[in-house]
Amino acid sequence: MRYERAIGRRQFLYLVGGTGAGAIAYVAGCQGGSLRCESTFTYCNPIIERYLADPCIIKDEGVYYLFATGKAPDERFIQIYKSDNLTDWTFVRGAVTKGKPGSWNRRNFWAPEVVKLDGKYHLYYTASLENTPKNTGNRVGLAVADSPEGPYEDRGAIVPNASLDGHPFADEDGTLYLYYTIEHGNSLGLTAGQIYVDRLVAPNRVAGEPKQLISHHKWQEGPFILKRDKTYFLTYSTGAWTNETYNLRYAVGESPTGPFIEQPDKILESNEFVKGPGHHSFFTGPDGKTWIAYHGWDPKFTARYPRIDPLVIDAVRLSSPGPTSTPQTVKIKQ
Repeated sequence: MRYERAIGRRQFLYLVGGTGAGAIAYVAGCQGGSLRCESTFTYCNPIIERYLADPCIIKDEGVYYLFATGKAPDERFIQIYKSDNLTDWTFVRGAVTKGKPGSWNRRNFWAPEVVKLDGKYHLYYTASLENTPKNTGNRVGLAVADSPEGPYEDRGAIVPNASLDGHPFADEDGTLYLYYTIEHGNSLGLTAGQIYVDRLVAPNRVAGEPKQLISHHKWQEGPFILKRDKTYFLTYSTGAWTNETYNLRYAVGESPTGPFIEQPDKILESNEFVKGPGHHSFFTGPDGKTWIAYHGWDPKFTARYPRIDPLVIDAVRLSSPGPTSTPQTVKIKQ
Protein backbone atom coordinates (compact mmCIF):
# COMPACT_ATOMS: atom_id res chain seq x y z
CA MET A 1 0.00 0.00 0.00
CA ARG A 2 1.46 3.38 -0.91
CA TYR A 3 0.69 6.80 0.48
CA GLU A 4 2.02 9.82 -1.38
CA ARG A 5 1.69 13.31 0.01
CA ALA A 6 2.63 16.39 -1.97
CA ILE A 7 3.31 19.72 -0.23
CA GLY A 8 3.97 22.46 -2.72
CA ARG A 9 6.28 20.87 -5.27
CA ARG A 10 7.69 18.28 -2.86
CA GLN A 11 6.28 14.79 -2.66
CA PHE A 12 6.68 12.15 0.04
CA LEU A 13 6.02 8.41 -0.27
CA TYR A 14 5.00 6.20 2.65
CA LEU A 15 4.59 2.43 2.55
CA VAL A 16 1.45 1.86 4.60
CA GLY A 17 0.73 -1.83 4.07
CA GLY A 18 1.13 -4.82 1.80
CA THR A 19 2.12 -4.72 -1.85
CA GLY A 20 0.19 -7.73 -3.15
CA ALA A 21 -2.68 -7.85 -5.62
CA GLY A 22 -4.97 -6.21 -3.09
CA ALA A 23 -2.70 -3.28 -2.30
CA ILE A 24 -4.36 0.11 -2.09
CA ALA A 25 -2.36 3.04 -3.42
CA TYR A 26 -3.24 6.40 -1.86
CA VAL A 27 -2.02 9.42 -3.78
CA ALA A 28 -2.61 12.82 -2.21
CA GLY A 29 -1.75 16.19 -3.70
CA CYS A 30 -1.83 19.61 -2.03
CA GLN A 31 -2.48 22.79 -3.94
CA GLY A 32 -3.01 26.18 -2.39
CA GLY A 33 -3.07 24.71 1.11
CA SER A 34 -5.78 22.14 0.27
CA LEU A 35 -5.39 18.37 0.31
CA ARG A 36 -6.61 16.41 -2.71
CA CYS A 37 -6.66 12.63 -2.35
CA GLU A 38 -6.93 9.88 -4.92
CA SER A 39 -6.59 6.17 -4.32
CA THR A 40 -7.03 2.85 -6.08
CA PHE A 41 -7.74 -0.73 -5.09
CA THR A 42 -6.38 -3.59 -7.20
CA TYR A 43 -7.70 -7.13 -6.94
CA CYS A 44 -7.55 -10.32 -8.99
CA ASN A 45 -9.94 -13.28 -9.13
CA PRO A 46 -10.18 -15.81 -7.72
CA ILE A 47 -9.52 -14.20 -4.37
CA ILE A 48 -8.74 -17.58 -2.71
CA GLU A 49 -7.28 -20.55 -4.57
CA ARG A 50 -9.53 -23.08 -2.88
CA TYR A 51 -12.81 -24.80 -3.68
CA LEU A 52 -15.13 -22.40 -1.84
CA ALA A 53 -18.67 -22.30 -3.22
CA ASP A 54 -21.63 -20.05 -2.32
CA PRO A 55 -19.48 -17.31 -0.72
CA CYS A 56 -20.96 -14.81 1.69
CA ILE A 57 -18.77 -11.84 2.60
CA ILE A 58 -19.51 -9.46 5.47
CA LYS A 59 -17.45 -6.59 6.84
CA ASP A 60 -17.19 -6.24 10.60
CA GLU A 61 -15.05 -3.63 12.40
CA GLY A 62 -12.84 -3.17 9.34
CA VAL A 63 -12.30 -6.88 8.71
CA TYR A 64 -13.81 -8.89 5.86
CA TYR A 65 -15.13 -12.37 6.66
CA LEU A 66 -15.89 -14.96 4.01
CA PHE A 67 -18.20 -17.91 4.72
CA ALA A 68 -18.47 -20.77 2.22
CA THR A 69 -20.14 -24.12 1.64
CA GLY A 70 -18.61 -27.41 2.72
CA LYS A 71 -16.19 -29.14 5.04
CA ALA A 72 -13.45 -27.04 6.63
CA PRO A 73 -9.78 -28.01 7.10
CA ASP A 74 -10.45 -28.49 10.85
CA GLU A 75 -13.10 -31.17 10.10
CA ARG A 76 -15.95 -28.82 11.04
CA PHE A 77 -18.35 -27.40 8.46
CA ILE A 78 -19.05 -24.02 6.78
CA GLN A 79 -15.62 -22.54 6.19
CA ILE A 80 -14.66 -19.12 7.58
CA TYR A 81 -11.80 -16.97 6.25
CA LYS A 82 -10.87 -13.39 7.12
CA SER A 83 -8.92 -10.58 5.43
CA ASP A 84 -8.00 -6.95 5.95
CA ASN A 85 -7.69 -6.24 2.23
CA LEU A 86 -9.87 -8.75 0.30
CA THR A 87 -6.68 -10.34 -1.07
CA ASP A 88 -4.71 -11.96 1.74
CA TRP A 89 -7.03 -14.45 3.43
CA THR A 90 -6.50 -16.49 6.60
CA PHE A 91 -8.50 -19.57 7.54
CA VAL A 92 -10.31 -19.07 10.85
CA ARG A 93 -12.28 -22.26 11.53
CA GLY A 94 -15.25 -24.31 10.51
CA ALA A 95 -18.35 -22.57 11.85
CA VAL A 96 -20.47 -25.53 12.95
CA THR A 97 -20.08 -29.11 14.13
CA LYS A 98 -21.83 -32.07 12.54
CA GLY A 99 -24.90 -33.03 14.55
CA LYS A 100 -25.33 -36.29 16.43
CA PRO A 101 -27.06 -39.26 14.72
CA GLY A 102 -30.69 -38.34 14.05
CA SER A 103 -29.96 -34.58 14.05
CA TRP A 104 -31.15 -32.33 11.26
CA ASN A 105 -27.58 -31.33 10.32
CA ARG A 106 -25.70 -34.50 9.41
CA ARG A 107 -24.64 -33.69 5.84
CA ASN A 108 -24.51 -31.13 2.99
CA PHE A 109 -23.77 -27.88 4.95
CA TRP A 110 -24.44 -25.46 2.13
CA ALA A 111 -25.09 -21.80 1.37
CA PRO A 112 -24.10 -19.87 4.51
CA GLU A 113 -25.24 -16.31 5.16
CA VAL A 114 -24.42 -14.24 8.24
CA VAL A 115 -26.27 -11.22 9.63
CA LYS A 116 -25.82 -9.36 12.90
CA LEU A 117 -29.02 -9.13 14.95
CA ASP A 118 -29.26 -7.83 18.51
CA GLY A 119 -25.50 -7.96 18.93
CA LYS A 120 -25.25 -11.63 17.89
CA TYR A 121 -24.04 -13.11 14.62
CA HIS A 122 -26.71 -15.29 13.03
CA LEU A 123 -25.53 -17.90 10.53
CA TYR A 124 -28.29 -19.26 8.29
CA TYR A 125 -27.28 -22.37 6.39
CA THR A 126 -28.62 -25.47 4.68
CA ALA A 127 -28.04 -28.94 6.07
CA SER A 128 -29.73 -32.33 5.88
CA LEU A 129 -30.55 -35.53 7.66
CA GLU A 130 -28.54 -38.55 6.59
CA ASN A 131 -29.50 -40.69 3.59
CA THR A 132 -32.46 -38.75 2.20
CA PRO A 133 -33.20 -39.26 -1.52
CA LYS A 134 -32.80 -36.25 -3.86
CA ASN A 135 -31.84 -34.02 -0.93
CA THR A 136 -35.39 -34.15 0.46
CA GLY A 137 -33.91 -33.87 3.96
CA ASN A 138 -32.51 -30.39 3.31
CA ARG A 139 -33.66 -27.65 5.68
CA VAL A 140 -32.64 -24.06 6.32
CA GLY A 141 -31.33 -23.77 9.87
CA LEU A 142 -29.60 -21.35 12.20
CA ALA A 143 -26.47 -21.12 14.34
CA VAL A 144 -25.49 -18.16 16.54
CA ALA A 145 -22.19 -16.73 17.82
CA ASP A 146 -20.86 -13.75 19.77
CA SER A 147 -18.21 -13.04 17.12
CA PRO A 148 -18.16 -13.39 13.33
CA GLU A 149 -15.25 -15.82 13.84
CA GLY A 150 -17.47 -18.17 15.86
CA PRO A 151 -17.68 -20.89 16.88
CA TYR A 152 -21.41 -20.95 16.17
CA GLU A 153 -23.94 -22.74 18.37
CA ASP A 154 -26.56 -24.60 16.37
CA ARG A 155 -30.18 -23.58 16.99
CA GLY A 156 -31.82 -26.15 14.73
CA ALA A 157 -33.83 -26.07 11.51
CA ILE A 158 -36.12 -23.05 11.22
CA VAL A 159 -37.94 -23.85 7.98
CA PRO A 160 -40.02 -26.95 8.73
CA ASN A 161 -40.31 -28.17 5.14
CA ALA A 162 -37.79 -29.11 2.46
CA SER A 163 -35.79 -25.96 1.70
CA LEU A 164 -32.34 -24.57 0.95
CA ASP A 165 -30.38 -21.33 0.41
CA GLY A 166 -31.86 -19.24 3.20
CA HIS A 167 -31.31 -15.48 2.97
CA PRO A 168 -32.24 -13.22 5.94
CA PHE A 169 -33.22 -9.62 5.24
CA ALA A 170 -34.07 -6.86 7.71
CA ASP A 171 -36.14 -4.06 6.22
CA GLU A 172 -35.88 -0.46 7.39
CA ASP A 173 -38.99 -0.81 9.56
CA GLY A 174 -37.34 -3.66 11.48
CA THR A 175 -39.35 -6.47 9.89
CA LEU A 176 -37.30 -9.60 9.29
CA TYR A 177 -37.78 -11.84 6.27
CA LEU A 178 -36.31 -15.14 5.16
CA TYR A 179 -36.02 -15.89 1.44
CA TYR A 180 -35.31 -19.46 0.38
CA THR A 181 -35.65 -22.01 -2.41
CA ILE A 182 -38.07 -24.94 -2.23
CA GLU A 183 -36.28 -28.30 -2.17
CA HIS A 184 -37.47 -31.65 -3.53
CA GLY A 185 -40.06 -33.42 -1.37
CA ASN A 186 -41.56 -30.29 0.15
CA SER A 187 -44.22 -31.29 2.70
CA LEU A 188 -46.51 -28.44 1.62
CA GLY A 189 -46.62 -29.69 -1.95
CA LEU A 190 -44.71 -26.68 -3.27
CA THR A 191 -42.67 -27.02 -6.45
CA ALA A 192 -38.93 -27.57 -6.08
CA GLY A 193 -36.78 -24.80 -7.48
CA GLN A 194 -39.15 -21.92 -6.74
CA ILE A 195 -38.16 -18.96 -4.55
CA TYR A 196 -40.35 -18.10 -1.57
CA VAL A 197 -40.33 -15.56 1.26
CA ASP A 198 -41.68 -15.81 4.80
CA ARG A 199 -41.58 -13.41 7.73
CA LEU A 200 -39.24 -14.16 10.60
CA VAL A 201 -41.30 -13.58 13.74
CA ALA A 202 -38.03 -14.19 15.60
CA PRO A 203 -34.54 -14.86 14.21
CA ASN A 204 -35.14 -18.60 14.76
CA ARG A 205 -38.80 -18.90 13.73
CA VAL A 206 -40.74 -18.25 10.53
CA ALA A 207 -44.36 -17.17 10.52
CA GLY A 208 -45.37 -20.17 8.44
CA GLU A 209 -46.85 -17.99 5.69
CA PRO A 210 -44.58 -18.69 2.68
CA LYS A 211 -45.23 -16.61 -0.43
CA GLN A 212 -44.02 -17.64 -3.88
CA LEU A 213 -41.92 -14.95 -5.63
CA ILE A 214 -40.05 -16.38 -8.63
CA SER A 215 -40.88 -19.47 -10.69
CA HIS A 216 -39.94 -18.33 -14.20
CA HIS A 217 -37.28 -21.01 -14.77
CA LYS A 218 -36.94 -24.73 -14.30
CA TRP A 219 -34.81 -23.98 -11.25
CA GLN A 220 -33.93 -20.74 -9.44
CA GLU A 221 -31.86 -20.58 -6.24
CA GLY A 222 -29.61 -18.48 -3.99
CA PRO A 223 -32.01 -15.53 -3.47
CA PHE A 224 -30.64 -12.26 -2.08
CA ILE A 225 -32.39 -8.91 -1.55
CA LEU A 226 -30.77 -5.55 -2.25
CA LYS A 227 -32.72 -2.38 -1.43
CA ARG A 228 -31.96 1.02 -2.94
CA ASP A 229 -34.27 3.91 -2.06
CA LYS A 230 -37.76 2.44 -2.52
CA THR A 231 -36.74 -0.30 -4.95
CA TYR A 232 -36.21 -3.92 -3.93
CA PHE A 233 -33.95 -6.01 -6.14
CA LEU A 234 -34.46 -9.76 -5.79
CA THR A 235 -31.32 -11.40 -7.16
CA TYR A 236 -30.87 -15.15 -7.77
CA SER A 237 -29.14 -17.79 -9.84
CA THR A 238 -30.64 -19.90 -12.61
CA GLY A 239 -29.32 -22.70 -14.79
CA ALA A 240 -27.34 -25.75 -13.66
CA TRP A 241 -24.61 -25.10 -11.08
CA THR A 242 -22.55 -27.89 -12.66
CA ASN A 243 -22.02 -26.16 -16.02
CA GLU A 244 -21.73 -22.87 -17.89
CA THR A 245 -25.51 -22.27 -17.98
CA TYR A 246 -25.39 -21.03 -14.38
CA ASN A 247 -25.86 -17.26 -14.18
CA LEU A 248 -26.99 -14.42 -11.94
CA ARG A 249 -30.08 -12.39 -12.73
CA TYR A 250 -32.59 -10.16 -10.96
CA ALA A 251 -36.18 -8.97 -10.60
CA VAL A 252 -37.50 -5.61 -9.41
CA GLY A 253 -40.29 -4.87 -6.92
CA GLU A 254 -41.67 -2.17 -4.65
CA SER A 255 -42.12 -4.40 -1.60
CA PRO A 256 -39.99 -7.08 0.12
CA THR A 257 -42.77 -9.56 -0.63
CA GLY A 258 -43.23 -8.55 -4.26
CA PRO A 259 -44.60 -8.81 -6.77
CA PHE A 260 -41.24 -8.90 -8.56
CA ILE A 261 -40.78 -8.35 -12.29
CA GLU A 262 -37.88 -10.29 -13.74
CA GLN A 263 -35.55 -8.22 -15.94
CA PRO A 264 -34.23 -9.45 -19.30
CA ASP A 265 -30.55 -8.75 -18.66
CA LYS A 266 -28.18 -10.71 -16.41
CA ILE A 267 -25.72 -9.48 -13.79
CA LEU A 268 -23.19 -12.28 -14.36
CA GLU A 269 -22.85 -15.04 -16.94
CA SER A 270 -20.13 -17.31 -18.29
CA ASN A 271 -17.26 -16.06 -20.42
CA GLU A 272 -14.11 -17.62 -21.83
CA PHE A 273 -12.29 -17.70 -18.50
CA VAL A 274 -15.01 -18.11 -15.85
CA LYS A 275 -17.80 -20.64 -16.13
CA GLY A 276 -21.11 -20.73 -14.29
CA PRO A 277 -20.77 -17.61 -12.11
CA GLY A 278 -23.42 -17.32 -9.44
CA HIS A 279 -24.73 -18.03 -5.93
CA HIS A 280 -23.75 -14.65 -4.61
CA SER A 281 -23.96 -12.20 -1.76
CA PHE A 282 -23.53 -8.43 -1.66
CA PHE A 283 -21.14 -6.53 0.60
CA THR A 284 -19.65 -3.07 0.97
CA GLY A 285 -16.35 -2.86 -0.91
CA PRO A 286 -13.25 -0.75 -0.27
CA ASP A 287 -14.77 2.11 -2.26
CA GLY A 288 -17.83 2.22 0.00
CA LYS A 289 -20.06 0.87 -2.76
CA THR A 290 -21.86 -2.42 -3.23
CA TRP A 291 -19.83 -5.38 -4.50
CA ILE A 292 -20.73 -8.97 -5.40
CA ALA A 293 -19.16 -12.06 -3.90
CA TYR A 294 -19.85 -15.15 -6.01
CA HIS A 295 -18.31 -18.40 -7.15
CA GLY A 296 -17.29 -19.46 -10.64
CA TRP A 297 -15.71 -22.53 -12.20
CA ASP A 298 -12.38 -22.43 -13.93
CA PRO A 299 -12.59 -23.30 -17.67
CA LYS A 300 -11.77 -26.98 -16.99
CA PHE A 301 -14.46 -27.24 -14.28
CA THR A 302 -12.04 -28.46 -11.64
CA ALA A 303 -13.29 -26.20 -8.81
CA ARG A 304 -15.67 -23.37 -7.92
CA TYR A 305 -13.54 -20.50 -6.66
CA PRO A 306 -14.67 -17.41 -4.71
CA ARG A 307 -14.63 -14.17 -6.69
CA ILE A 308 -15.57 -10.52 -6.24
CA ASP A 309 -16.48 -7.69 -8.59
CA PRO A 310 -18.20 -4.29 -8.27
CA LEU A 311 -21.94 -3.97 -8.78
CA VAL A 312 -23.22 -1.16 -11.00
CA ILE A 313 -26.62 0.26 -10.02
CA ASP A 314 -28.29 2.42 -12.66
CA ALA A 315 -31.83 3.35 -11.60
CA VAL A 316 -33.57 -0.05 -11.75
CA ARG A 317 -30.82 -1.83 -13.68
CA LEU A 318 -28.08 -3.96 -12.13
CA SER A 319 -24.89 -4.94 -13.94
CA SER A 320 -21.26 -5.78 -13.27
CA PRO A 321 -17.95 -5.78 -15.16
CA GLY A 322 -17.53 -9.38 -13.99
CA PRO A 323 -16.79 -12.13 -14.08
CA THR A 324 -13.20 -10.92 -14.23
CA SER A 325 -10.06 -13.06 -14.21
CA THR A 326 -7.23 -10.51 -14.58
CA PRO A 327 -6.03 -7.75 -12.21
CA GLN A 328 -8.65 -5.02 -11.86
CA THR A 329 -8.11 -1.51 -10.49
CA VAL A 330 -10.93 0.51 -8.93
CA LYS A 331 -10.78 4.18 -7.93
CA ILE A 332 -11.55 5.05 -4.33
CA LYS A 333 -12.58 8.54 -3.25
CA GLN A 334 -10.97 9.97 -0.13
